[in-house]
Amino acid sequence: MRTRAIDLEEEAKATKAKMARLEERATDREVQLGRVETELIQQAEKFKVELIQQAEEFKKAEAELLEDAVNAFASGFEGALEQVACAYPEIDVSYFATSKRVVEGQIVPQTPPS
Repeated sequence: MRTRAIDLEEEAKATKAKMARLEERATDREVQLGRVETELIQQAEKFKVELIQQAEEFKKAEAELLEDAVNAFASGFEGALEQVACAYPEIDVSYFATSKRVVEGQIVPQTPPS
């Protein structure tokens, strides 16, 4: 019986040691998880900042492209008027503008879209 008690005591000690190691591993995992969580939060914030910067750059590029398109259209229109004035010097081209359109055979001011 005494041998059985000693065996049980040794088994209990081994179990306690194993539990201590498992608790230590769990604590280590929690620390690692906290580090990973912190790193992920930092990366997400960095990614957010980069996305905001890219969005601002895209908006700026879009505005520049729109301005370039408007300028190209205006330049092309002016070039066409110059060609008409050259080919038909008797026509007063000052009446024509990009802000006008033809409605029922008449040149009228273009109404802005509502």
